[in-house]
Amino acid sequence: MNVSKTAYQVGGFHKKLSPGKWKNFCSDEGIDINKEEIVSLLGPDLEIPVEEIQELYLPIAELIMLNIKNRHSLNSKINALFDENIDVPFVIGIAGSVAVGKSTFAKALQLLLSRLSKSGNVVFVTTDGFLYPNSELEKKGLMDRKGFPESYNTEKLYNFLFDIKSGTKNVEVPKYSHIFYDIIENENIIINSPSILILEGINVLQSVFANKNSSESIISDLLDFSIYLDAEESIIRKWYIDRFLDLRQKAFSDKNSFFNRFVDINDDEAVDLATNIWETINLKNLAENILPTRNRASLIVKKDVNHKIKELWLRKI
Repeated sequence: MNVSKTAYQVGGFHKKLSPGKWKNFCSDEGIDINKEEIVSLLGPDLEIPVEEIQELYLPIAELIMLNIKNRHSLNSKINALFDENIDVPFVIGIAGSVAVGKSTFAKALQLLLSRLSKSGNVVFVTTDGFLYPNSELEKKGLMDRKGFPESYNTEKLYNFLFDIKSGTKNVEVPKYSHIFYDIIENENIIINSPSILILEGINVLQSVFANKNSSESIISDLLDFSIYLDAEESIIRKWYIDRFLDLRQKAFSDKNSFFNRFVDINDDEAVDLATNIWETINLKNLAENILPTRNRASLIVKKDVNHKIKELWLRKI
C-alpha cells in the first residue's frame, strides 16, 4: 500500500510556519535547559540538541501555556456561575504514526511545561496501556491488527480521561512494556490530579469507536490542545525498521523479550521482516486510521530524517 504524496499535503485549516519564523514566537525570558538534563530525560541515543529545544520546542510549550491561561480564565468564570471551585486539568494529545517519535517529543514537552508552569505535576501517559492484552487479542484474532482501533479498549481510555478531567484522584492506568510487547499484568500507573496531562498515542484524534455500541463521545472531545507529529512515509518506515532492529539487538541478552524470537535470523532477514510488518500492518493503519486525523490537530509538527523539526502548521480555525 502506498501513501500518496498528496495525502501528506496539509489542508486549509492550518497555516505553515518555518522554523526560523516559529522561534520568534518564544518570549525573551527563556528557561535554562542543559544537555545533561536532556540526555537524562531522553537517553543518549535520543538526544535533542539544546538549541532545538530552546528555539523550536520552547515556543510550542509557550503556546500551550497561553492556552492554559485562557482556559483557566474561562474555568474561573464557569466555576463562579455554578458556585464551584474545580481545578480542571489541561489535557494535551500527541498523535502520529508508529515510530514517529511521539514519546520523545512528549517527554521534552513535559520538561518544558514543568518549568514554565512551575508545577511538578505534569504527567505523561501513553495510550499503549489501553491496548487489550495479547492473550485477548489472540482470542479475538486481532494480533495482526494490533494498533488498529479495534485493538484498544477505547471506552476504558475515554473513562480514564473523563475521570482525570473530573478531578478524580488516584486514577489507574495499565502498564505496557515495549520489550514484552504486552500489558504487564497486575501493574498499574497511578495518576493523581495532574495540573497538565500529556496523552500520547496513535489513536488520540480518532473519531470512531471500534465498538459501535460504545458512547458517542470521543477521545478528542476531552483534549484541550493537540499536536500531530508528521514526516514523509519513507522516513517513518526507516525509523520503524531501525527501532525493530534495535529491539531485536537488545533481545539477544533478554530471553523474556518478545523480540527474542527474531534473534536466530540474520540482519537481512530481520530487515525484510520489519519491512513486511510495516507494509502489511503499520502502513495500512497509518493510511486508514492515523493520517486522516491529522487536520484535527491544533498544531502539526513535521520532522526531517534526523528528527529535526522542518516545518510547523498552526491551526487557524
